[in-house]
Amino acid sequence: MKQLRVTVNGKSYDVQVEILQDDEGHYPGAPHAAPPAPVPAPAAVPVYSPPPAVAAARPAAGHGSLCAPIVGTVTKVLVEAGAEVKTNQKLIVLDAMKMDTYINAPRDGVIESVDCKVGDAVQVGQRLVTFR
Repeated sequence: MKQLRVTVNGKSYDVQVEILQDDEGHYPGAPHAAPPAPVPAPAAVPVYSPPPAVAAARPAAGHGSLCAPIVGTVTKVLVEAGAEVKTNQKLIVLDAMKMDTYINAPRDGVIESVDCKVGDAVQVGQRLVTFR
């Protein structure tokens, strides 16, 4: 404990202050004192990892299926069943966080079915289009 005199608005007060960590030894001309007590390290922050059930719950893409890579809302469907498509042709437009994401054909083929419509909210791994 240290006894201090503090003046506020011209009025003096004598106060006792508990010193939790003394850093006065760092100033020029300060008397040499024992080093300050070590401050305990902060607790480790746990690292997030998704539970295994989340990964298992995603539907697997079947042969010829094109699944949503992100969570979003379907804003445009640019193909219909029976259409022939080429590699990298735009098929579906998803809105995710106010950004358009184009879902392109992974290969040449024929669209067997379109499994979504404009306005659908889709989850990661949800089938959007099936190829023949």
